[in-house]
Amino acid sequence: MYTDDVEDLDWERAKCLYFTADKYEILSLKQTCADFLKDNVDISNCCDILLLADTHQDKDLKKKAQGFIVDQSQEVFVSDVWKSFMVDHVQLAAEVMYLKCVNQ
Repeated sequence: MYTDDVEDLDWERAKCLYFTADKYEILSLKQTCADFLKDNVDISNCCDILLLADTHQDKDLKKKAQGFIVDQSQEVFVSDVWKSFMVDHVQLAAEVMYLKCVNQ
């Protein structure tokens, strides 16, 4: 925190640090974690990133997650992760589906 350097960042650590950085308004750490999450979005974590971004009102991170889901929709929409996400987070899933329809 004092050196503004995060070593050995992984998915779980980035998520936890992002949450903590937002809570305590450590903007540089939050941005570092957001950049890591954006660079490492994949089929298995895109829904988690979307939910995290929405919860913390991070428009840029949310846009990245939504864009990934739309771009990879053929794989994401058939995944168990997405099916579960649609049940638990109807509004966010609807936003993504809207973007998918508009961008076709």
